[in-house]
Amino acid sequence: MIAMTLDEIAQVLGSRSSAPVPPIRVTGVSTDSRTIQAGDLFFAIAGDRFDGHKFVGDVVRKGAVGCVVSHEPEGAEPSGLLRVPGTVEALGRLAAFHRRHAKAQVVAVTGSNGKTTTKCMIEHVLGSRFRGRGSIKSFNNHIGLPLTLLSAEQGDEFLVVEIGSNAPGEVAALGRLACPDIGVVTSIGYAHVGRLGGLAGVRAEKLSLFETVRDSGLCVAPLDDLGPSGLARAQDTRNRITFGLSEEADVRVTEVSGDLDGVRFKLNGRHEVRLPFPGVHNAMNVAAAFAVCRRFRMEPEEIVACLATFRAPDMRLTLRRLGGITLIDDSYNANPTSMAAAVHTLGGVHAGRRVFVAGDMLELGDESPQWHRTLGRQLSESGIEFIVGVGPQAEQVIRGASEKGAGIESVCYPDTDRAREDLPRRLQPGDTVLVKGSRAVGLDRLVRAICEVHGPAQ
Repeated sequence: MIAMTLDEIAQVLGSRSSAPVPPIRVTGVSTDSRTIQAGDLFFAIAGDRFDGHKFVGDVVRKGAVGCVVSHEPEGAEPSGLLRVPGTVEALGRLAAFHRRHAKAQVVAVTGSNGKTTTKCMIEHVLGSRFRGRGSIKSFNNHIGLPLTLLSAEQGDEFLVVEIGSNAPGEVAALGRLACPDIGVVTSIGYAHVGRLGGLAGVRAEKLSLFETVRDSGLCVAPLDDLGPSGLARAQDTRNRITFGLSEEADVRVTEVSGDLDGVRFKLNGRHEVRLPFPGVHNAMNVAAAFAVCRRFRMEPEEIVACLATFRAPDMRLTLRRLGGITLIDDSYNANPTSMAAAVHTLGGVHAGRRVFVAGDMLELGDESPQWHRTLGRQLSESGIEFIVGVGPQAEQVIRGASEKGAGIESVCYPDTDRAREDLPRRLQPGDTVLVKGSRAVGLDRLVRAICEVHGPAQ
């Protein structure tokens, strides 16, 4: 965080206080009372389960120099309390001020799939030469993005932020807050279609990021996903680089191959790339990251060398070898596009029994049964031997699989708890198991149960 004092922050927020605000230096910002550090400013935010106002006393005792509140907490001392109409809005206001005064170039990443992986790739490569940082985990909403912006320090040269959305207008709102120098759309697919109004709505939402990029900035777009209307919209941007499989792409991906040990491909027919983890779809994430790093004047050979040491974030095709079982943990999230990529990954394994654990894909609206049946057909066509459905839509997955082939082994569980109780014992030595579903399904708990039964990773 850039150097600011509590009274300066009070002026930025236009806050009210019944006592003079001391000019104490603020060294950080937090919304989590459990991780508060001495010198932090605490924003008391009311969430679905907890109200931060109840923890004001705790954070003060831990060394917080002030608290931003929307009402007077019970038993709190007036000194250091900054009262505002809304604490979330105040957090955004302070982040916008910080963004205007920090010198780091901001790279904003959005898309239906690959946001976090691409963000981490960019941070990994740029960090080999420049000082900077990226958002923590998937801090990509109206609270996480401001916290990421506020983490930038005066000497940072870059800051990579992630922008998510599940409702119209969110990308543009967060983009205006970040005011990026470089905007990246990783992909446009069937994610949150129930709330965004189909693929056309998803496309409009993701591409709205480009409207928030600074006039002298760069827009990085997935050419294969744009479609005619999206291409026309992307072409309206002043500085644009496209990536994809098409010959017209500025950064073109060719000769893609891969297995569980990694992915190999070329960029623009010249630069050979090797990733040490599975998932051929990651070639597109690399192409987007490559375009960004070239903007920072890094040489192609330098970028490729850095990518060879990159490791994918946890729960994104994370490979674990458990005794006689190979477990692929892709449990972080899911939508129809990313599910199809996971089916392709497991379908490319040619040894032992292949087990696909398909948790429900959420936020698909009225089209949810159709998309889950489509997934079942894709699984059947891939030749995968054992299909496991978890959640209310599990039967739709199995129904779709039965439409394309008879005799496929399958089992359904109504929820993750039931799957945890039974599935680990059904797995056999030689199995390759891929686990994927929407975050709210909680399949990471099933992954832990499989690890507990079959032993630690080797």
